[in-house]
Amino acid sequence: TTRDDDARETTRARRRRGHRGEVMLELHRGRFVEWTPTPVTALACARGGALVACARDGGELEVYDTTRDWRMVARVPGHANAAISALTWVEAFEDDHGGGEDDDEDGEDDEDDEGANDARSGSRTRERRRGRGMTTTASNNNGLASYVLLSSSLDGRVRAWDLSSGRARSETDSRGGAVWAMEAAPTSRVKAGEAQRVAIACDDGCARIITMVGGTDVGAGLAHKRSFLRVQGRLLSLAWHPSEELLACGSSRGMAHVMDCMNFNELTRITIGYVPEKASEFLSSTDEHCVWSLLYLPDGVLVSGDSDGAVTFWDSKFSTELARYTQHKADVLALASTPSGNKVFASGVDSQVAEFEKLDEVLDKDEGYNKWAYTSSKRPHTHDVRALAMATSPNGDGILVSAGNDAQLLAYPAETFRKHHPIRVVSVPQRTPISTSNAGGPEPPVLLVEHARHLDVWRIGESRGRAEQAKEGLMKLAAAPAHMLRAELAGTRHILCSAISPDGKTIAVSDTMSMRLFEIGSSSEESSSNNSAMWSVRRQEPPAGVSAAQILTFAPDGKNLVAVSATGVVSVIDLDDWVVSNTLKSHLPKSSSAAKALAAATHSKSHISSVITVNDIGVPIVSHVQVSSDNQWLVVVTARGGNESDRMADGLSGTIGGGVHVYNFDTLKLHVSLPPPKNHASWPPISAVALSSNGVLALAGPNNALFTYDVDRVKPTKWSAALIEAGVDAPTALREMPGQICGLSFDPKPKMSVIMAYTPTAIARVDLSAKISAEATTTTKKKRRRERERGSAENYSSSDAPGGVRVLKLNDPCLYLGYADVDKALLVERPWADVLKSMSQPLYRHRFGT
Repeated sequence: TTRDDDARETTRARRRRGHRGEVMLELHRGRFVEWTPTPVTALACARGGALVACARDGGELEVYDTTRDWRMVARVPGHANAAISALTWVEAFEDDHGGGEDDDEDGEDDEDDEGANDARSGSRTRERRRGRGMTTTASNNNGLASYVLLSSSLDGRVRAWDLSSGRARSETDSRGGAVWAMEAAPTSRVKAGEAQRVAIACDDGCARIITMVGGTDVGAGLAHKRSFLRVQGRLLSLAWHPSEELLACGSSRGMAHVMDCMNFNELTRITIGYVPEKASEFLSSTDEHCVWSLLYLPDGVLVSGDSDGAVTFWDSKFSTELARYTQHKADVLALASTPSGNKVFASGVDSQVAEFEKLDEVLDKDEGYNKWAYTSSKRPHTHDVRALAMATSPNGDGILVSAGNDAQLLAYPAETFRKHHPIRVVSVPQRTPISTSNAGGPEPPVLLVEHARHLDVWRIGESRGRAEQAKEGLMKLAAAPAHMLRAELAGTRHILCSAISPDGKTIAVSDTMSMRLFEIGSSSEESSSNNSAMWSVRRQEPPAGVSAAQILTFAPDGKNLVAVSATGVVSVIDLDDWVVSNTLKSHLPKSSSAAKALAAATHSKSHISSVITVNDIGVPIVSHVQVSSDNQWLVVVTARGGNESDRMADGLSGTIGGGVHVYNFDTLKLHVSLPPPKNHASWPPISAVALSSNGVLALAGPNNALFTYDVDRVKPTKWSAALIEAGVDAPTALREMPGQICGLSFDPKPKMSVIMAYTPTAIARVDLSAKISAEATTTTKKKRRRERERGSAENYSSSDAPGGVRVLKLNDPCLYLGYADVDKALLVERPWADVLKSMSQPLYRHRFGT
């Protein structure tokens, strides 16, 4: 292998067998792209454990669906200087009398709340909640969801997020400085006719109660309700009692204050800080002993984690110490317990996840004996663990989720914590979005790399000679990859999406509020004198009628730009006349009286269920958009139909699966809405889309399923039809490929049906002209053992690959794989060891023998 150390790119030639002879493919492997995922600062599990929200250091929010292979269903890009400290899910409440009344007794007004709520038009469906007599708000066509994700930050702001648009639905000031913790009251403690309370721990030592009022009327949004008495120090942690009107608050002075939520007085004060004998004379009144985490168990036992690295259990009645464990060598930042309360997990700065188990059943003691013991620990993280959360699996067992400074999100089976290894939820967290110029564009191709606050434009390297002339499959570089320019965007909002034109001369970028376009130019005079061009960027305002976009893509001919709004409307922008030539809405369901009538019934049934699903939070409507390379077809993949009840009333599937809609890009009319695969009642979530010049559509689904359709004939291809007859969604090689397919790319050669697919840890080549044999869909145990012994890299590298699939595992995380030109492909990867070097150093831990 020839490696350019400065450019960090290797160029390899991979063989590709055609119908006759051997054809070589240039595969450019690059490591020049910057990729530094940010730490995770907070986690929050929705009721029922089907949804897990994650907050990162840059203010980015991610929501994962645990029931569908931990697929990311919503993302908020964040903004500069955001420091999110806590997340919580809350049920939006709509008061029949308007709500939003401030009952604070300390005389604080609501001036900070004025103008904070976004006004949205549209009808609302009011439904009396059964069993509790509570008035709630159903999801409507404008994306106002029944359940809202709240975030608190160190800038003193509390925000309610609209996940469908990525914007703040409402926000308010804490009135007490930085917010260190936030906790929603248990739904079982919500009284009839009252909103669910949310407690925030403020820097001024005061705990405050806020509520979330739904709807669009005056008074809707976040509102302050009441404040507790101020205590010494800062409040750093909170915990609601599961069965009583009590709120425990942990401070920076080593105290836990138990507050009465009825009279708003302090009932009990617990001294958590452990001070050795004769050490008090060396301590001053300003020395801090932080109580970073508090947790109430179902039986009322209070658990605390402090800056001494101690995990302490406190009696629920007398607030006396039951047990104290100093297993951790540094601050304990997070606590979590199983739904039964028999196991407690703790973690923090030393990256150790420790398990503590209740021994009452083991010792055959009566309820309330409360004998605890440390049982085991794991160190799957390399850096500080800043958040723990407990989700509930369908069988009722707990799923422990941990995250921290190494940006990883790990899941453990809580009941069998000692027996099983954790599962890495996301192999490549915060993968850097990458797009390239199309075949026939600039030579060498141009690469656009999207970061949070800036865009990088690269020109990939050039090979010396032809691929057929390479010796031993290796080629030398004639020119290394070159960094053309960096465009830093003004403002504080992070980038939501971006795209580069086929000729590499125009860049489109959008955040949650506005879209911008830039033209890339070069100086020919500088180019002739210095043999290198001086690149410049000129901004263009978007045409009238287009504000922000959630998805951007250029047509392959470079004459049109496709932009998808937060409402799911697809706008086609004519770049020559600089106007919106057409708007496409046929993929959106039509609102009808039957849908409105059905909304009340479906919403009331959803409240009876104890599980909050994707349908209750409001996710983006359109997930993917793709234009065919011959500019004939436009594919729009919807993740939902705007409203579950609307889809059911219109005869569509009411699940989150959405649909696949094909437009004729010449007439801009809907050609067909493809039916779901034969083995599925509705469309499963789609993770990647590709469309060839031959009218072949490829869609990647869960478990690396690959669905291919002939758009002209509106039916599956022969390759997919053979898989359907075999009762599978993909050949065995794809199903066993590690990771989830996150990118597809068709060979740009005419009349070629070859796809490149990649996951974060593997790449694959799929030939759709291959025959599907019995060997391609089944794998015996003996064959699996033989494959493991000789390695997966050789498994499907022969010319007779079963199902036409060849898979290669990678040692480093894959950021991008796709065809850059005819007989030329680009693979962008980044060693995880290099990523760890860019992160802050973890706590030093001495290792034996070093």
